Amino acid sequence: MNTPSNKAYLYLIKLISFRDYSEHKLREKLREKKYPANEIDSAINEIKTKGYLKEELYTEARVKGFMNKGYSPNYIRQKLAQEHLTVTEEEIEDIFSEYHVSVEEQIDRLARKKMHGKTEFDYEGQSKILRFLLSKGHDFGTSKKVLKSIIGELQEQLN
Repeated sequence: MNTPSNKAYLYLIKLISFRDYSEHKLREKLREKKYPANEIDSAINEIKTKGYLKEELYTEARVKGFMNKGYSPNYIRQKLAQEHLTVTEEEIEDIFSEYHVSVEEQIDRLARKKMHGKTEFDYEGQSKILRFLLSKGHDFGTSKKVLKSIIGELQEQLN
């Protein structure tokens, strides 16, 4: 027969069998199911003890996921802080360099994707792309510089 704390533990096992979670998210899930605080602590400690919850790996996977979607390091750090995960700028930069990704390359890739093969851009078109880059957390100055470079390159190809 399942005891209440065993039910909390089994629920956590079920959750992490589908995908990784942070400790904070798992605690939220257990609170939603109305488990008492002591049972939540017990179940979390049990999965930690058994090595099922590895926040470092989860954090690294989240950084990689955000990086691949084109988000800036600062944006990534803020998003992870919302999940109660602590990651330093150096750790994020290490992951970026490990995968040979630079902020400028991210901006270039995102801008070109947003251009949809167009070769001419008016002020409104450029503004739209810049807003998109800013929504990904990129710096305005760097984004504008990279965008200007791309447009210059495209205009050179046309001439």
